[in-house]
Amino acid sequence: MTDWDSLRYILAVAREGGLSGAARILGVNHATVSRQLAKAEDAAGVRFFTRLASGLQPTEAGQVAIAHAEEVEARMVALDMALAARDETEEGELKITIPPLMAEDHFAEDIKEFKALHPGIDIQILGATEVLNLHRREADVAIRVTQSPEESLWGRMVTPQRAGWFASPGFVEQYRDTIERRDAETPLPYIAFSTWVNSAPAGLFSDLPPARVALKTDDMVSAMSFARQGMGMVRTSHLLGSSDPALVRVPELALSDHIPIWVLTHPDLRHVPRVTEFMRFIAARFTARRSLYMGPDKVSANTATRADGAKLEGTLSETVE
Repeated sequence: MTDWDSLRYILAVAREGGLSGAARILGVNHATVSRQLAKAEDAAGVRFFTRLASGLQPTEAGQVAIAHAEEVEARMVALDMALAARDETEEGELKITIPPLMAEDHFAEDIKEFKALHPGIDIQILGATEVLNLHRREADVAIRVTQSPEESLWGRMVTPQRAGWFASPGFVEQYRDTIERRDAETPLPYIAFSTWVNSAPAGLFSDLPPARVALKTDDMVSAMSFARQGMGMVRTSHLLGSSDPALVRVPELALSDHIPIWVLTHPDLRHVPRVTEFMRFIAARFTARRSLYMGPDKVSANTATRADGAKLEGTLSETVE
């Protein structure tokens, strides 16, 4: 087994538990992974995986190969990182990972302006939901929403955030008496998240009038879709809630601290010119938009909030019209 390419396929299959997952990670098709794995097994004269109904299980030989593959991968990544750290050119590829829900219009405007300033930097946006590994250089720069980034990474928190309750204007009109505490009998329907069963945000319901679960979901995109339909109010960051033209902030309910935003990279890449330039640029843009992430302290019962953060005076029904 002197072929790193074969080891790379074995490692991907082991990590993903099957050919399809490995193909996705490697950027090839299912047949290619199957062919490369068969080639490696024929060359070594052993089977690296046992095919079970639940997926591919490493054999004893497979476990040995995987352990050595991880060592080789670590050395390859270390070499790549060492060479990248000595890259003094301002041009070249720059891979940026960002949560899909944060890659909205403001971020697109940021990238457009950065490209105008640095046309020689080839930007690749990685918007997958999984957290990419900067130590394996799956990305060069990460924009992350986190309370505690890895201590081994380098960067800074660029803005705090707050979260609040958002709903359709019609929902707020329908439940105005409950929101204003004049009706203690009719509970407010809200969209709950499956993760709240074990870890609801601290103080989540302390400021609410009577409330009940309308439905549960494990996805913010669907939760906001349900809120747009008037099925319930949804708790989300002020950034997401205020930028949705079909939602308004529920009056009288205070914003609370939410998870801050960080810009991070691997310490070895911090002095690479294009990494430095981008991190400095994007940090300044996020910091300048701090008010969008924090939101105003209070919204009265006769005030809605538009997508750009501006307040719309008058009743909510007038706002809809």
